[in-house]
Amino acid sequence: MKRYLTEAEQRQLLTTIKRVADPLARRDFHAFSALILTGMRIREFSALTAPQVRQALACGWLVSLKENCKGRRHTNEYLVTHPLRQHLQALLEISDELARAIEHAEGAMQPLVWGRDVGGLAGHLSVRSYEARLKEWAVAAQLDPRISPHWLRHTRGMNVINRTRGKDGLRVAKLALNHQSIRSTGIYTQMSREQYEREIRMVDGGRVPRRVARQMAAQAVL
Repeated sequence: MKRYLTEAEQRQLLTTIKRVADPLARRDFHAFSALILTGMRIREFSALTAPQVRQALACGWLVSLKENCKGRRHTNEYLVTHPLRQHLQALLEISDELARAIEHAEGAMQPLVWGRDVGGLAGHLSVRSYEARLKEWAVAAQLDPRISPHWLRHTRGMNVINRTRGKDGLRVAKLALNHQSIRSTGIYTQMSREQYEREIRMVDGGRVPRRVARQMAAQAVL
């Protein structure tokens, strides 16, 4: 079963969010864009603080502390590309605006994305809130309502495999997603074959240009 967003679905999701003139929509647009661009697990992303992101913007690497990473044995590092930088800067501005509004103590561990805990106190936006917000936007964008933030991690893996110009896209995806083993990254070649199979069934229903057929053939060997 497909558990990622195609290029068209990514545009559909983000365009739907961006069209809404609302502070929460603005926050969600930048947060979900950043998740697609990093492939971070949602627990990692939800734990990010404003100081961490300031450091990332200064040094060019977003470092996720090992206590927030899967297995809690290694830190994860994500390259801050130009598109990611724009979304992180926007989230930081939103975070700073809210910090000033609630008179958050200077120097305290300010969340990158604000939310409220069960007692109504300001803090990090919860994983469940990310899940709920993404499902709401998926429904609005007429996408699969079963979507979860982990689909955005798979989407990152697929984007790397499909967009890379190098000969070893699988290893690029391994490093991008901070996988400890290349076997974990192998799932994205299977997804790529799924894409190919869907397209080839369409081919059987009629002829397509040779250029398109060649592209699909190249996709099948990933």
